[in-house]
Amino acid sequence: MTRFIRLGSALLTAGIAACASSGSHSPSAGAGPAHPPHWEGSFRISQMAATAVIGPGQTGHAAGYGTIKLTPVAGPTPVVQAEVTVSAPVTAGTQLAWAVFSGPCGTMSGPVIGQMQFPTISIANSGNGFVRANLPIAMDAHATYHANVYWSSQATDVSNVMMCANVELSDR
Repeated sequence: MTRFIRLGSALLTAGIAACASSGSHSPSAGAGPAHPPHWEGSFRISQMAATAVIGPGQTGHAAGYGTIKLTPVAGPTPVVQAEVTVSAPVTAGTQLAWAVFSGPCGTMSGPVIGQMQFPTISIANSGNGFVRANLPIAMDAHATYHANVYWSSQATDVSNVMMCANVELSDR
């Protein structure tokens, strides 16, 4: 009887090894999305900022643009990694505030977390700025969001909004 159990165990082990080496039970290379789901959007100059004060006493067409990407970070609490890239018609060294809100651009709502939790974007000599931060935001796949970038380091009100991006769920 013991000999049959050993023989059965040996055959089972050989069978498992054969399946593992043949790859017949391994997941296919195409399973799952290439990138995890995330939220992304492109900043567009706000309607109020289309003709804006660019320098002391100078009026002209503002040409700001950029992108935002919010990617959930695995862990015990809801966190997203935010990556914000902007090109803005402001002086090098300017600090720009930004925030994420519920609803589409133009919706009057408070930020999804406290305004002070969004680090400012520092504009370089090239006119470009970038910030990456982990933020305690629980994104809802059924909700809509937007992000604003402001003309200054303070998010005051809609008259201070330089750019807005509708932030949409993407699995690309």
